[in-house]
Amino acid sequence: MKKFILSLASVMAMGTFATAGGSIMNVEPAIEPVIAIEEPDENTFYAGLGYAYQNINIEGSEAINAVAYPPLYGETDISAHALTLLAGYGFNHYLAVEGRYTFSLGDLDIENNGGEGEIDADLSNLALYLKPMYPIGGLTLYGLLGYGKVTLDDGEKYSESGFQWGIGAGYNINDTIGVFVDYTRLYDDKGFDTIWGDQDVVVDAVNVGVTYEF
Repeated sequence: MKKFILSLASVMAMGTFATAGGSIMNVEPAIEPVIAIEEPDENTFYAGLGYAYQNINIEGSEAINAVAYPPLYGETDISAHALTLLAGYGFNHYLAVEGRYTFSLGDLDIENNGGEGEIDADLSNLALYLKPMYPIGGLTLYGLLGYGKVTLDDGEKYSESGFQWGIGAGYNINDTIGVFVDYTRLYDDKGFDTIWGDQDVVVDAVNVGVTYEF
């Protein structure tokens, strides 16, 4: 009896709905479109071009090899305006490997307490670095740790190879172009090849330039 009453109530409810102009139909759920979000490619090749100011500092030198240079006394600085070419591969946002070649443009400037002058010579550096990075928005702080070879050529070639390091910062102008500035310590030891004896010699550079990601 209870089942009959429930069925009758259901029929009456459907009749009332139909009388009111309602209709019964299957309503399919709306399907929202799937938007594919392209993940940024963390693995990137890049190349760059920059200006470098190179400097050789000879601390307390009593005399610089007279065959290579005129006799000079006191602390001596030899500097050069140079061009830096670089290329690298970024494994992700935090680590890259980078190769650099820096070579001087024109004569080298020399200065000490005996005065100033110029040397008809070339100063270059070839190096490969591991580049740890820390991105902060569009800015990236980074270090350079690697191995390189510094060469001074005035007709005779003098060179030293060893550990090199640097620190710097880069800024992304857009998805492909960035700018950078950094400091690199290329050599720091006693003497240099067969010149400058036991004097403390430091070779370093300040670099500023632009990079392009492929």
